[in-house]
Amino acid sequence: MVDSTFRVGEFLIEPQLNTITRNDQSTRLEPKVMQVLQRLSNTAGEVVSKEQLMRAVWTDTIVTDDVLTRAVSELRKAFGDDTKEPRYIQTIPKSGYRLIAHVSYNGIEPDPNSEHTRIRSANPQSWSWPIRLSWLVLILLILSSVALIYVSRKPLNTARPTMRVVPFTSFPGREDQAALSPDGNQIAFVWEGEKGDNIDIYVKSINGDRPLRITTDPAIEMSPTWSPDAQRIAFVRFTPSDYRFTVFVASALGTAPERMLFSLNSELPTLSWSPDGKFIAAAESFAKKKPSHIVLFSPETGEKRNLTTPPDQYWADSTPAFSPDSKSVAFVRENTPITGDIYVVSVTGGEPRRVTYDNARHTFSNAIVGGVAWAADGKEIIFSSTRGGTPSLWRVGISGGEPERLAVGGDNTFYPSTSLRGNRLAYTQMSGGTPIYRIEVPPAKCQHGQPVKLVASTREDQSPRYSPDGKRIAFQSDRSGNLEIWMCDSEGQNLTQLTFFGKGQAGTPQWSPDGKQIAFDYRAEGRADVYVVKVAGGVPQRMTAESADDSVPSWSVDGKYIYFASDRGGEQQVWRMPAEGGQAVQVTRQGGFVAFESGDGKYLYYCKGFGPGIWRLPVEGGQEVPILPDQPRAGCWGQWALADDGIYFIKAQWQTPASVEFFSFTTAQITTMVGLEKVNDFVSGFAISPDHHEVVYARRDPIKSDIMLVENFH
Repeated sequence: MVDSTFRVGEFLIEPQLNTITRNDQSTRLEPKVMQVLQRLSNTAGEVVSKEQLMRAVWTDTIVTDDVLTRAVSELRKAFGDDTKEPRYIQTIPKSGYRLIAHVSYNGIEPDPNSEHTRIRSANPQSWSWPIRLSWLVLILLILSSVALIYVSRKPLNTARPTMRVVPFTSFPGREDQAALSPDGNQIAFVWEGEKGDNIDIYVKSINGDRPLRITTDPAIEMSPTWSPDAQRIAFVRFTPSDYRFTVFVASALGTAPERMLFSLNSELPTLSWSPDGKFIAAAESFAKKKPSHIVLFSPETGEKRNLTTPPDQYWADSTPAFSPDSKSVAFVRENTPITGDIYVVSVTGGEPRRVTYDNARHTFSNAIVGGVAWAADGKEIIFSSTRGGTPSLWRVGISGGEPERLAVGGDNTFYPSTSLRGNRLAYTQMSGGTPIYRIEVPPAKCQHGQPVKLVASTREDQSPRYSPDGKRIAFQSDRSGNLEIWMCDSEGQNLTQLTFFGKGQAGTPQWSPDGKQIAFDYRAEGRADVYVVKVAGGVPQRMTAESADDSVPSWSVDGKYIYFASDRGGEQQVWRMPAEGGQAVQVTRQGGFVAFESGDGKYLYYCKGFGPGIWRLPVEGGQEVPILPDQPRAGCWGQWALADDGIYFIKAQWQTPASVEFFSFTTAQITTMVGLEKVNDFVSGFAISPDHHEVVYARRDPIKSDIMLVENFH
């Protein structure tokens, strides 16, 4: 290898600094990329096979062709070279690469009789000025004639090329959270691997066949984001054992050790690297039980500063995305644990500007609204949302207005990502549905029962609830194309649709004690309201009409009142109103969400939003008492059911088997009732039959997700 300074064409190459320079503009290369350049320079003009290059550069490890391909791609990018008309590096199909640019070492020029010199002497730059002037006039005349012919024949139709959707990945399991590189030529993504045994970051070029694995740690990696030069990838590493989130940066070629950047106190770990390279944006909490906010971290100085401060009544600021000019950050401000809207804030701070007014429902895919990205021109925001009933892709102008659904994507689409160049869009396409299962509950020790699929479709079926006599089950489903309230018998047969809104989202049904009515919440376009529909059919009756988010209703045991969660007092609390309609009164004072009245009507049991735990409060007023401080776990507000003698709930942790547990009011002990198969993520809905012999629950069947690529995106 040659270690001294040399030149390739107009570029000064300094291997000791890993830089190439032209016109005082320097580009830093990774050491392995520089070694590839040196090896090609040693035999300029000659073909070097891929095997020779890989043996010469990666002497201490075995790599695939993709690693070399990406290294050459980085060199071409640094030289500004074109693969179709190369001036520096030429690809020799099925063989290797050849450096075709002029190379000189230590200022020594090649032999004057060499081919390079003969070509250079024929260069018009060496001609005298009269000859050059004559040629210039002639060339201008020719170009003018050609331009006139072209303009006269050019069709008036200037329609943009048609968008084309192609599968980018089709591997086993789940490929998710696509992140397009700034030039649009590569995609970083999250994948469980061929064996489905570990979640890591991978990179695949647009024209490549095999992905390059970037991380190998046993922990869970997520949320990749590219550096502006596409040489590095920042990502979040989640360690389940201590529930810790840490941000790392790694080489996009997998050639350099990863480096830790900062720890993240957040359960919404989405990252965005600014196009100017100055900041990485993330969501973080000030402290426990405080709303998360957007922070900016400097990779150069290590400084971290707060960008947003959500009001106390909001649950979180999350899902940041930098604008193409690096001057603004779009993010989601969540007003409840399951709903939120898009805002935009300047990187210098100040009051955020609200862009959407949907209060879109949580898509249960690690991000409210399912992902946010900017259009390349910075004039629109692309996002995934359930505003149309099912998760799909939308666009909205940064100044606000009515969002428009994209012509690509369809249903169950998440995590949009756009490229600054190349007119490309990538997104996740999911399939699998969330069927409702039934399983028998043994009265004593853990016995593994066999769950039975009770209600299933290719769509979302959630929030099952037994009728008081145990003969029917109400649930929410989007099988009609919109989230509506449905009903079936206890065997999953005789399906009946109870609501027909046709837009918005209806959910969380609860039976009245006499089994004749079902209360539920419904969002048309903005905040939710509580409705009641008769089981025999009819038009749903709207019960709340405040300018507040009123949701997750339940009935008092005598059927005279309806409890519900509302933020009408400034923060999420449990309220109660007469079942016939009338004035609502606030019940909880220290936070409350899903609530159920005890069988004797004396106590109210409730959870607090997205956090863990269950509390108890006397219905007539008094001091609240924690009953289960840690269960069900955070995010599982729909995974518990109240009985006369205790609380049933689903216990589930990351990558561990789940189980149905019972907390006894008499002994204050927790007993495992039945084990469930390993489930990674539960969705809303869990209920115990009136005789306590069965539970029904909704869960995701094995999810299949692929990354889709849109060419000519506009």
